[in-house]
Amino acid sequence: MPYRPDIDGLRAIAVIGVLLFHADLGVSGGYVGVDVFFVISGFLITGLILKELRDKSFSVLGFWERRVRRIVPALFVVTLATVLLGYVFLLPAEYKMLGSSVLWLSVISSNLFFWKNTNSYFGGASEEMPLLHTWSLSLEEQFYLIVPFVLLVLFRAGKSRSIFWIICSFVLLSCGLSIYGMADHGSATFYLLPTRAWELGTGSLVALAVPIRSVRIRTMMQWVGMVCVLVPFFIYDRATIFPGMAAVPPVAGTAILIWAGMGEAHKTNSLHVQRVLSMKPVVWIGLLSYSLYLWHWPLLAFNEYLVIWKDSVPVKVSILLSALVLSWISWKFVEQPIRSRSMFGSRRSVLIFSSVAFSLLLIFSSVLISKEGITGRYTGAFLDHTDRGLSEDTFFDYPRASKEFPENKSSLGIEGKDPVFFLWGDSHGMALARAIDAAAKELSVTGESAVKTSTLPVLNWVTSKGSQISYNESVLKYLASKDQKQSIRHVILVGRWWLAFNQSYENESSFETELINTIDQIKVLGYSVSLVRQVPQWTDHWQTPSSFPFYFQLKQLSWEYKELTLSVEELEERFARQNQIFSRVEKSGVRLIEPLPLLKGSDGSYHIKDEGGWIYYDDDHLSGYGAMKLKSLFNFLGN
Repeated sequence: MPYRPDIDGLRAIAVIGVLLFHADLGVSGGYVGVDVFFVISGFLITGLILKELRDKSFSVLGFWERRVRRIVPALFVVTLATVLLGYVFLLPAEYKMLGSSVLWLSVISSNLFFWKNTNSYFGGASEEMPLLHTWSLSLEEQFYLIVPFVLLVLFRAGKSRSIFWIICSFVLLSCGLSIYGMADHGSATFYLLPTRAWELGTGSLVALAVPIRSVRIRTMMQWVGMVCVLVPFFIYDRATIFPGMAAVPPVAGTAILIWAGMGEAHKTNSLHVQRVLSMKPVVWIGLLSYSLYLWHWPLLAFNEYLVIWKDSVPVKVSILLSALVLSWISWKFVEQPIRSRSMFGSRRSVLIFSSVAFSLLLIFSSVLISKEGITGRYTGAFLDHTDRGLSEDTFFDYPRASKEFPENKSSLGIEGKDPVFFLWGDSHGMALARAIDAAAKELSVTGESAVKTSTLPVLNWVTSKGSQISYNESVLKYLASKDQKQSIRHVILVGRWWLAFNQSYENESSFETELINTIDQIKVLGYSVSLVRQVPQWTDHWQTPSSFPFYFQLKQLSWEYKELTLSVEELEERFARQNQIFSRVEKSGVRLIEPLPLLKGSDGSYHIKDEGGWIYYDDDHLSGYGAMKLKSLFNFLGN
């Protein structure tokens, strides 16, 4: 295939969008750059295979050799560097998690690992996982394992003329699965090949397309394509339901841009977009895009984990510039020598290198997992502070809490009776469920629980993704059914209410309006409504749960434990906005449940732990021990 500098320019646009999105520097939908990469990969790979099949020079081993030379060297260097940095910067639990991600990456299944171990790609603990971005590489590699055999079989079966329609049918099927899957299986739809293959397949369809001769049509197509790619960069955000239908514009736009650039370059100035994409500075970024994609995320993730410069724009800009320098070094001294065969010139040598590289990563990952994140780096006293008993508490069921309703529904209290109460909340509800369960058992009553992470129990309110609206509506619909109204008397709302006033997602109405509306709609169904005010929160920004309550000593390059206390005045300032609203909401007839007095220490301050153990397991969630302090607040469930 002839070299297309405009495609490298398109790579530059894609990687810049991804970098600015990850650094939170004003491009709220830059994550669609990954989808642009998928289309480009599908186009180039399919085009190359088809050319060799037609020339009768195709070899599966030759194809994989080129993929190894392209992908493995830089990936190995970045992964190794990440493991070494993790030794310095990560606490044992997170270092062990890094080892697990390296293990799955080594067997081309990184996307499966992050599907199983993150609630969402867009925030939370996932932002602190240094190899999160490798999910897209594993997905592409899975595509590379399949597509050569598919095309080879079709050619040998004499179906070369039908390839376009066969691929088209698979693209439509995969796209349909993606749209359907976003309703109830958003995480799987985001990470897995069956619901992402249509994006790579769209590039394959372009590789089979006939070049367009009309310069006017090509010019128009390029402008349309660029708009379809760039507009989502700025109008999409973390709340956009993605991929699904939202992925269609950037995928189609990329395909249109590539198609419009096929054929002979026109000598006039008509194809302005193609000329801009072919400018040397833009092409240079495109040539570095793979290494730049690899390097930027681990650096940003470590910064997120350390918290120290978490919200510093100058630091994030410096990180991206550092990633650019590292990517150039990687491209110049790792990628290029191996791709040009000045290093590992034979197929045998490069495959041996690849085998050794992945074997080393498997060894490293096995050591990290078996040694529990190499706990020997810290003293026994320090390690005691890192274990808050979370793994032993069955009520912290994040896999269930990440599901939609009613898959996330569970029972509380005694068994064998009709439920008399319903707990509706987010992860704070999950943390409090132990106390409600214990109170219900003492009162010999049964209840139900539906908790979903990062989802406040407020109708028409979005905090992190659009499916929250449909989720809360489904819970209310359940409560409105005749069977539930016959037995349930109490509905308990629990949430991290602070989130409503410290989020980047815009809602049409005020939080107070929607909360009162939610309470009114529940009361109309005949239920009493109880609202649990938020438990103390130790920071007024997004804190890294893994590093809490620890701080990183830059001079010693080590973690230190920090005893924490929180005064009543500090908490009142942190919760001022929600306190004002709750004082007005109480007039609507809701029972306000106040946990603060029971969590206050004898000195009048709040503590992260006391003589009985850890009260919290991170900066805003109660531990099982902490939750049990509030059991008496739910004695009303027996009425």
